[in-house]
Amino acid sequence: MRVMGRAVRAWIRCVLYCVGVLAISPGHVWATASCHSNPPWLYTLNFPARVAVARDLPNGSPLTGWVSTPLTTNYWTCNQSESWFTGTDFEAAGIIPTTPTSYTRSYNGVSFPVYATNVPGVGMALGGVIYTNGRTRGPFGFPQLGYQWNQNGTAVNNGGQLIGSLVKIGSVTPGTVSGQLAQAFSWESALKTQPPGNLDFSAGVINFDMTPVIITVLTCQTPDVNVDMGTQTPADFPGLGAPSSKSRSFNLAFNNCPAGVADSTDPASLSGLIHSVQYRIDPISPDRLVSGYSNVVALDSGTSQAGGVGIQLYDSTGTVLPLATYMPLNGFDGTKANSYSLSMKASYFRIGAISPGTANATLLMTVQYQ
Repeated sequence: MRVMGRAVRAWIRCVLYCVGVLAISPGHVWATASCHSNPPWLYTLNFPARVAVARDLPNGSPLTGWVSTPLTTNYWTCNQSESWFTGTDFEAAGIIPTTPTSYTRSYNGVSFPVYATNVPGVGMALGGVIYTNGRTRGPFGFPQLGYQWNQNGTAVNNGGQLIGSLVKIGSVTPGTVSGQLAQAFSWESALKTQPPGNLDFSAGVINFDMTPVIITVLTCQTPDVNVDMGTQTPADFPGLGAPSSKSRSFNLAFNNCPAGVADSTDPASLSGLIHSVQYRIDPISPDRLVSGYSNVVALDSGTSQAGGVGIQLYDSTGTVLPLATYMPLNGFDGTKANSYSLSMKASYFRIGAISPGTANATLLMTVQYQ
């Protein structure tokens, strides 16, 4: 029994000895940081209340200028022992998915990724800057937005700034873009790398949302046009490959085109109004163009009995209207609510031996708004 007792006492002395060794080991083994967030815990990107988008504005076009939260230096205050790395990390949240689209938008020479939002066709470019212990870094684009600095045992502040812009990424559906955009987390590590590192959720989360933006789609009203060609006889056609001497006038209408205001916050933004209107006229299918003749449309097979003629269109000067070609709506002003009218003419065009009957043709007008 005495031998066993001595062994136990020796083991206890060994444990005490080992604990003593750990207690005098170098302090950096125990280095860490204790951070806490500071109010306010919610920041807001202040966007325009309304954004008007021309229907055919190219994808990737900016819809607003850049807006940002204030550069805040104290999202967190961190008390640190010895050498430790802390900083700020931004992550997409709320209406913003973690995976960006293929579009980007440049901010001060840095490419920011564009994410989808809760409104189809409208994206959000996101990025920002990081503030750590008196140093500002950035701008950086999501999703790798973060920077840290070795604080060497002092109490420090970490913060940042979120920057965003709306971007067209597809066919726009009218709606309201709103909700949470991102969150910021306190970041810490024993190494000056990211990753590895840890997001210190216990330090408190900083949230970012946006003011609601009502998205509208700008178009004009373009009613159908029926042109009564009247009754015509072979005597009205001077010869093969020539139009009838009896043309009919009609108007193409662009009604109730809305007024808009260009986004003054960013010259690169194309939103706010319709900048230009173009139109083109095509047969209902490519095979309805008459081979061998310039811009002559064949009669509809289902509703026509006549033969030997097609239809040709002319502008107000009497010049043949080119088909399948976009042309500008001259005089259009996107800053004013207005209606526009184009004077045109239609004529039968002889393409062969004429036979009697109804002679109908259908053409399709496409309007492009940018």
